[in-house]
Amino acid sequence: MIDCLRFAEFELDLGAFALRCPDGPLRLEKLPMEVLILLVQRAGTLVLRSELRATLWGPDVYVEYDSAINTAVRKIRRTLGDDADHPRFVETVVGKGYRFIAPVEGDATLHAQSSVCHGRSPARWQCVFPSYSVKRGQQEFILEAGETVFGRDPNAGVYVDHPSVSRRHASIAIGSQGAVLQDLESRNGTFVDGRRIDRPTHIDHGALIALGAITLTFIVMAAAASTQPIGLRQPTV
Repeated sequence: MIDCLRFAEFELDLGAFALRCPDGPLRLEKLPMEVLILLVQRAGTLVLRSELRATLWGPDVYVEYDSAINTAVRKIRRTLGDDADHPRFVETVVGKGYRFIAPVEGDATLHAQSSVCHGRSPARWQCVFPSYSVKRGQQEFILEAGETVFGRDPNAGVYVDHPSVSRRHASIAIGSQGAVLQDLESRNGTFVDGRRIDRPTHIDHGALIALGAITLTFIVMAAAASTQPIGLRQPTV
């Protein structure tokens, strides 16, 4: 079975959860990659925003869906060099959803799997690599590849509104070697399992992270989980 879908100068490798062009791999975060895979697998078909919501988060998850979807599509367009006004790849159907309009080449059996990818069962490509999140009570925020900053700055990746938390308090970097937590010279310090850290520190599943008076639990998941941002701030399109 072929695990790659090709369009224009790009190759979407489902098995490796990777996007490539002739110059090499292209960086695309987890959520935009999942949206791109769904759109490419259903090329030529209008994918409703409600379908994206149901597929990526499920019915019992509470996040800022519209903002998250808008941001994911914006990142896809930036990576592909696409133009929202004159699209080559992702067409917006105002008030409805999105359609992938470029011709796609791939194995027929791979396209037959697409019904699994937009049903309630977890898609195979969603389970290729671990997913990471932090939890506080019933709130959960998925961490994407790269660095996520935690703090009271409204532009932080995870916005934590508490006076004991600095504007840019700490960061978690997700890479091929796992997750690394770093204090960003915060006023009240960053702690892992009760120990204050003063250098980048590798963290594992179940680690308790304290940012001032706020305690978070670090989670390593095999597949996408329910998410509710602690305070994500994202622009809209």
